[in-house]
Amino acid sequence: MGRNSPSKFRRRVDITAVDEFDQFIPDPLNSEVRRQENEKRLINEGYKPKDGNDPCIYSTVIGVPPKSFITTNVSYDPRCPPPTYFTDLELNGFQKRTKEEILEGFTIPPEGGLVCSDKEVIKRQSGVISSLLKQMIKNFSIEKISLPVRIFEPRSMSDRVVDLWRFAPQYLTEASKKQNPLDRLKMVMAFAISGLYCEMQQLKPFNPLLGETLEAQFEDETKVYLEHTSHHPPASNFYIIGPKNSYKMHGYYIYRVEMSTNSMKILQDGPNIVEFEDGHKIVFRYPSAKIHGLMFGKRMVYPSGNMTFEDSQNSIRATIIFNHGKGRGLFGFRKKKTKIDDFDGIMYYRKEGTTMERVEELKDLKDVDKIITTITGSWLKCLKAGDDILWSIDEVSPSAIKYVKDPLPSDWRFREDMIWLRRNSMVISQEWKLKLEAEQRRDEKLRKGKI
Repeated sequence: MGRNSPSKFRRRVDITAVDEFDQFIPDPLNSEVRRQENEKRLINEGYKPKDGNDPCIYSTVIGVPPKSFITTNVSYDPRCPPPTYFTDLELNGFQKRTKEEILEGFTIPPEGGLVCSDKEVIKRQSGVISSLLKQMIKNFSIEKISLPVRIFEPRSMSDRVVDLWRFAPQYLTEASKKQNPLDRLKMVMAFAISGLYCEMQQLKPFNPLLGETLEAQFEDETKVYLEHTSHHPPASNFYIIGPKNSYKMHGYYIYRVEMSTNSMKILQDGPNIVEFEDGHKIVFRYPSAKIHGLMFGKRMVYPSGNMTFEDSQNSIRATIIFNHGKGRGLFGFRKKKTKIDDFDGIMYYRKEGTTMERVEELKDLKDVDKIITTITGSWLKCLKAGDDILWSIDEVSPSAIKYVKDPLPSDWRFREDMIWLRRNSMVISQEWKLKLEAEQRRDEKLRKGKI
């Protein structure tokens, strides 16, 4: 089936308004063999049609499937039929594991960093500003503005953040076996740095719905739990448990977006607290992500700012600065211009009575008592502590994610907008996105006693 062929999913329902971007997007899940495999796995309510003979549509009579986030009485609408849910094969069977798969659609220029080279993605992201302006004129309210689903990937942010943790089986499990606090901190740094490239994607994930959850585990049976716990500001809490309780990591992320003329910065602020069986704790924070070239120039994505790590029990800290091509060195000494994906930093003993700082330059650190080792590398290549290579992108692959078979009804996988986008119908996905956003606004009014 060619790129300009209509989606077979859209053909089966009564859709008259066809968006210019609602074209077939190649996906291995759409092959006839995969479809037949999926249908064999349709065993639970919601995973197979309640009526009708379309395996993708739950019902042609009722308005919502059994685990919908929409709780109000919604009648059937042929413009946005209720979908059947993902099978185990759809969820777990086609994950990106290699560096080439994860970075597909990107190129790495001589100056470093990632440049979006997928023309289809760039086309889908064009015209978004004008679309938002048209909505503002039509609705006279910013409250009802909705981003077009063509700029989204068929995942929730609840699922996207798990990409950051896919090296937990390799590095946090190894850290739990270490006795020396310096060795543990190095393994935690390797865990945090190694996952950065996995989260750098070209399309936007869906914003989580309030109460949305995720349950999964990695290959070594590390368990992952996440819940979106706040709408304003958007915030999610998470809890990760290593095999045999060898470690746990918990914390929260507050999501914010900062816009400028030609770029967008996505902040994921909040502590990541790693605790080991002996009570030892290490706390770190991720950098923000920046997308440059929204209006002109190369479309680039990269981590922005810095990362901080702290072991308060042993008075050890580490700061990593992302260079972005600037020619700077340790404590301000000039050096050869770096690549955009390079970083440098230090691990050090802190001065007594000082707080953890987040600075733009290493020379601005005021809490350094004694340097333990320098930190260098690239989030697209490797991490070094002195001369020791702690992580190399060519030597370690991220763990697969396995989603639990019987999740809570609030699980991210039951979102109708995301399901239809995954099944390549942007028109139906957009309709469900509008429905879910309206439901969120209604719930917020209920919480505030305005209904």
